[in-house]
Amino acid sequence: MAELSPVLKLVAASAAALDAFAPTIATELMLRHFTRPRRKPRGDYFQSMPAGAVRLAIAHEDIELVGWEWGSVGPKVLLVHGWEDNSGSMLGFVTPLLSLGYRVAVVDMPGHGLSPMRGTHLVDASIALAATVRELGPIESIIAHSFGAAAVCRMVAEQPQLMPRRMALISPMQNFAQHLSIFADIARLSKSRVDRLRDRVERMIDGPVDAVCSMPAIRSLDLPGLVIHDLHDPVIAHSVGARLAEEWRGARFVSTANLGHRRILRCPRVLEELMRHHRAPNSG
Repeated sequence: MAELSPVLKLVAASAAALDAFAPTIATELMLRHFTRPRRKPRGDYFQSMPAGAVRLAIAHEDIELVGWEWGSVGPKVLLVHGWEDNSGSMLGFVTPLLSLGYRVAVVDMPGHGLSPMRGTHLVDASIALAATVRELGPIESIIAHSFGAAAVCRMVAEQPQLMPRRMALISPMQNFAQHLSIFADIARLSKSRVDRLRDRVERMIDGPVDAVCSMPAIRSLDLPGLVIHDLHDPVIAHSVGARLAEEWRGARFVSTANLGHRRILRCPRVLEELMRHHRAPNSG
């Protein structure tokens, strides 16, 4: 299980102490940290940037998301990172996809990477992805990791006209409730505090968190699918990916071992499976 930084451990302890006499303030404090992703250092992002990147600016509500694109011909593949991550984690897929004849794009989700710092959540991320897909034009494929996979599923459920022709989900998060549960476990929230945070989140998104779920979208998909999940993922259980693949008609499921939640993105076998899924676009 992921751990809080020393600073956020102090925040969690302070929120717990506030519960005794100011539960509303304590809940607002936890909401702020639930919706404010911690940023990774920028340096490693650029050190691994493939040559030829063209910077993109994607309008999303009152901000511009930062993205990058490679290639000038061929169908487009969009790479989507996970929570508290950035496009740097997906860059290892760029050059291999270019070699297959694709154009490739990545985007930093709201509050992540080089995009403006602000609060965000799964519904907001799905709206941001929709804006990205509309800006980039028809998308052949989307490869998404973790939180990003859930955001993609919600996007296609809400706006099926933006559905790509194929998708690959790596360590997929199932729904908004799971994201809340992961945060609650890390922050060591009591049941009563989880319930108050959940109520506050539902007021924020104007609906139940259980309704923001990948499963309805997965069941409706009729396109080539690939789900990859590690047996030893400490953040999102392997069974989540297995169930999503089972519900996705015709999808292929690949299990890995001893890679965890993020190292899976750097595994040669995972890259091989993704390239197999994205055979050369002009090969028929």
